[in-house]
Amino acid sequence: MKHAVVFFTIVASINLYSQQVVKPTEKTKLLVYYFHITNRCNTCYKIENSTKKVLETYFSKELNENVIIFRSFNCELPENKNLVEKYQAYGATLALTPIVSGKEIGIDDITSFAFNKINNETLFMEELKRKIELYLK
Repeated sequence: MKHAVVFFTIVASINLYSQQVVKPTEKTKLLVYYFHITNRCNTCYKIENSTKKVLETYFSKELNENVIIFRSFNCELPENKNLVEKYQAYGATLALTPIVSGKEIGIDDITSFAFNKINNETLFMEELKRKIELYLK
């Protein structure tokens, strides 16, 4: 019984901190993925939260209809290993992946942009909004 409780606790903890990969639908045009490590700094939290804020403020309809899919992944968890390798995301990484005719057509790693602009949240949000709009055209 003791082992069952420990196992349940571990599984519950993993599920709490990881997210399922949502498969793109016919409507999906953009994947927005944020990767992070377990122990994050304030800047990493700010990038993730500001990205969510942009998506929820300007693209809520697209999120609800899966035109845009946002997910955050802990790159240290084993269940995220394949995505981490695909995106070369071994630390904080913000990536946009456009989808055309149901196929991913590259990865736009905008991590440098995020770290360079996040100290001016208004500028970060404006520029991220513009980047996303370009992929939705």
